[in-house]
Amino acid sequence: MNTTKSVSIVFYKGRGTLAEKLIRLWTKSPYSHCEFRRSDGLYHSNDRFNFISRTERLEINPNDWEVCEISLPSEIIERVERRQLRKNGTAYDWMGIVFSQVFRLGLHDKKRWFCSKSNADDLAYAYRLMQRCKDKRYERYLEELSIFGKITPQNFSPHQLYTLMQSITHSHAS
Repeated sequence: MNTTKSVSIVFYKGRGTLAEKLIRLWTKSPYSHCEFRRSDGLYHSNDRFNFISRTERLEINPNDWEVCEISLPSEIIERVERRQLRKNGTAYDWMGIVFSQVFRLGLHDKKRWFCSKSNADDLAYAYRLMQRCKDKRYERYLEELSIFGKITPQNFSPHQLYTLMQSITHSHAS
């Protein structure tokens, strides 16, 4: 296991729709949406216009998106990316938006997604995979992602996930 793959969580800060402007106002953040950029260059999340979970090629204007890159063991990324494909076609988690983001009660639909919930869940899944292996080669990555062992993905807005990713990528760089 000497190989790693780079993935990113990218955060939308472009002009946006009225709904995206309301998200920014509510979260006091420049970010209204996030995507998981996979190792194959495709993006996975809930489509910001039709709200269905999907994996597809996107054209990302660097002026409109903030990128937080992370490298993880190849075999872990491959499992995360296979799991993402199983999320494809699932509906938007409106219950999670209302009862986890607006009212902060933590209620959500376990089989539905919104962007930051899905992306945080993918990183929590990577953490759990490595933790279960009890392989010393994963120790550095487990330390880096340790916060994902403690989070509830439905409670994260794009801004909160961005803040978390910044702390990981900054600690990784030092």
